[in-house]
Amino acid sequence: MTEVKIAKIISNGCGIGWADGKTFFVPYTCPGETVRIKSAVKEKSFFYVEDFDILEASPERRKPLCKHYGTCGGCSLQHISYPAQLRIKKEIFAELLKQNGITLEIEPEIITPGELGMRTRAKFFALKGKPAYRKKRSSDFVQIESCPLLDPVFFEKIAADIPKRRGDIQFEYSKFTGDFMPGADTLRKSVNGKIIKIRRDSFFQSSEEGAGIMCSLVMREAEETGAKNAVDLFCGSGLFSLFLADKGIKTTGYEIEEAACKSYAENLGSRAKIVKMNAYDLKRLEKTDLVVADPPRAGLGAKLSEIISECTDHVVYIACEPPNLVRDLRTFFAKRFHVKHLYILDLFPDTPHFETVCVLQR
Repeated sequence: MTEVKIAKIISNGCGIGWADGKTFFVPYTCPGETVRIKSAVKEKSFFYVEDFDILEASPERRKPLCKHYGTCGGCSLQHISYPAQLRIKKEIFAELLKQNGITLEIEPEIITPGELGMRTRAKFFALKGKPAYRKKRSSDFVQIESCPLLDPVFFEKIAADIPKRRGDIQFEYSKFTGDFMPGADTLRKSVNGKIIKIRRDSFFQSSEEGAGIMCSLVMREAEETGAKNAVDLFCGSGLFSLFLADKGIKTTGYEIEEAACKSYAENLGSRAKIVKMNAYDLKRLEKTDLVVADPPRAGLGAKLSEIISECTDHVVYIACEPPNLVRDLRTFFAKRFHVKHLYILDLFPDTPHFETVCVLQR
């Protein structure tokens, strides 16, 4: 049987190692561990390991916090101590930069609202009246009796509500207002002391605390640059616009989703302007002091990045898919921008996923 030394954790959450001229992806491992491969399946250019023994364990390995870990497909890093998870996410981002030939003058700062009991947004499948997640590498389901990542009151509400639901359901909760969806069509969230209303199926961050960190970073840049006006692209229900407008900054939001546009108008009233259109369809933007952009997973793309770079000297780019942020940096660099601040936000503990907030300045 083949022995493999785990070199590092990669962006899919697996450990990677090499032996006998082959590449192995080994789930639930830690950097530096040595494993003996018992079974593996051939994928495109690597072998995915399904069973293995740990010959040499890492001191950063811990007992998983959840009874469903390893069966549920939601988490893949819970066997690693939380401080080590944060370091690994910085290493994953550093590898992305290296692969794209990008060297930055600054180190990213990693910020976390905490590991456990934070999330107030989750999608479950109603399985025989019980909440269920999809199993690891499967379309089948596993019933969930608890989830340590979710706010405990939130999970109790889900368990009580889900017997009357069918199929996939998006649940949303505010630990500050007590509002719960899908029990209500509109839910109030509290972010850094401000109340924002969101409609059913509208996007919001995984926790109010995480959203608050993002708003603080956006406002730090707005204050540092002395912005008098701003554009909020992919503005959703108006979270960033709410903070910008309350500081007297003339703000225009761009959003295409009908429910989000209605929520934006309710949340901002006459304090900001909402333009109902897909930001990807923009041909140009008027000159502005600051652009805040929180695009979907596809990122901004070269065209929109160029349009933004022609209308402002200051950009806050929030990315939920870091590879696409790194791709778009090339367009901004070509327009004489540099990375002023860079933050890794760990809003998805125990998974390899993370958000980035990149502050760009010409």
